[in-house]
Order: sequence, then C-alpha cells, then structure tokens
Amino acid sequence: MTDSKILVLGATGYIGSATVKTLAQQKAKVTAGVRDPSKAQDLLNAGAQVIKADMGQSQSELATILANYDHLYVVTPGHIDRTNLTLNAIRAAKQANIKYILVVSIPAADNLEILFGRQFNPIEKELKSSQLTYGLLRLPMFIDNVWGNAEAIKTHDTFYGPIDGSKKFITVAVQDAALAAAQILQNPKNHVNKTYTITSDLNTSDEQALSYTQSLGRKIKYVSGGYEGTKQALLKFMPEWQVDGVLELYKLVESQDQSQVTYTNDFKQITGQEPTTHIKWMQQFSKAF
Repeated sequence: MTDSKILVLGATGYIGSATVKTLAQQKAKVTAGVRDPSKAQDLLNAGAQVIKADMGQSQSELATILANYDHLYVVTPGHIDRTNLTLNAIRAAKQANIKYILVVSIPAADNLEILFGRQFNPIEKELKSSQLTYGLLRLPMFIDNVWGNAEAIKTHDTFYGPIDGSKKFITVAVQDAALAAAQILQNPKNHVNKTYTITSDLNTSDEQALSYTQSLGRKIKYVSGGYEGTKQALLKFMPEWQVDGVLELYKLVESQDQSQVTYTNDFKQITGQEPTTHIKWMQQFSKAF
C-alpha cells in the first residue's frame, strides 16, 4: 500500500462516500473534497480528513487545492451540468500535475443517442487526451437502487421496474465499486490508462426476485410498472432529466444492448475478491426489508 495522499472529489454521494470510508478503513491518507464540510460528519467519523473542494470552483482555485495531493478520484456528479463540472476537475488536475486521476463513467459512454452517453463521452475524451496518467471506472446501474423499493418489499413483498422481468442486465454493488476504486487509488501503477467496467451481477429482475426470496425467507416478486409508472415513482427521488436518462438505460436493457449485458471479471481482477451478488447484498441488508 502507498503513503500517497488521496483526494476524493464528490465525496458525499453514494459512490464517493463509500470509497472514502473504504480508504479510511484501509488506513489510507484520504481526504474528502465536499461542497459543504458541515454535512460530512460521517466521513470525519470514519477517519477521513474533510475539506471544502468541489468541481464548481474555478479551475485555478481547484488546481491550487489539488496540488497538495498525489492521487485524485473524480466522482462525476449527479448534476445536469456534470460534463462541464467534470471537465473543469480534469483540467484543474492537469494544472496541478496530479500523478494519477481516476474518473467515474458508465458502460454506455460511447452511445451518443442517449443523454448519459452525451454527458460522459466528452469526459472520457478529455481524460484520454489530457496526458494525465488516468483510470476510468465505468459503473452500471446499482444493486443498491433496490433501497428505493424497500417500503414496497417490506409491505407488499414486491419490487417494481419499467421492463419485462426476463431481460438480463449488469448491476454493481456500491461497496464493490468503492473497494475497486480504493484498490486502484492506492496502487495506481497497476492501473495506468486502463478502462474498467465494474460488475457485481448479471441477471434478470425475475432472478433478482428469486435472490431476494431466498435471502429474506419469504416470496418476493417483481412487477413491471411500465415506463410511465416508473417515471412517476422515480421523480420522488431524482430530477426529471436524470429519470429520463435512467429510463433510456432500461430501454438499452430491453434491446439487450452490449453495454448493459456484458459481465466482466474486472472487480475480481482488481480486488482478488468475489463480487457482491444480489443474493449476498440482500443477506447483508435483510433487516431493512
């Protein structure tokens, strides 16, 4: 393991905070860069340092902060202007001569017909042409999204989605994405200019229901609520542009697009561990369901 100083930008979301906590647990020198340090008490409690640093700062201001660190993790924000914010962070990293930069992307980043593809494609291009030593971490939909269905599973033994239950697709557990990122950030020399797609499981919604049934010891079923029903449900959790982007990913699942059905061994290759499948995930969090 390295003594390098690691900064995680975008450290309060799902992925950022899980990665910071994993790095802190592994006794790495990790700092969480956040917009509002007063809202990051859990990261301090986990043993990380916390500073005010975010992708919305001017390039030179951000570069001054980044110059104090060796390795940078840019967790692309869930913001409508995510492309420009992330490009700003990459340019600031170049200005600061960061030794290694890891950036979050998606498996469908090459698909310019979908919103997320149009957002992530310029990010990947900028990174590859930046002359920085980099890594790209492409993450599919999260297994953890089932938290949005926790109430329905608890009360009706049912969870919902927009598509037919027989379509396979890849998913990643947030803890797996965090562990892979932590490993890369501490040993970047093994991950120079690499693009990884971190997958934890490949299955259908009906197969996920079987996994949950097995983990919880009672019958759980999957019901397709169609696209409109799913959109209305998701609007309670996220802005409309993001909901539309997620539904486009489901349409790729429906057409069995390669970006949504290609399982990789990247997680095991990076960490040496077996991934967290849906069944393992639900066993871990069964008390909440």
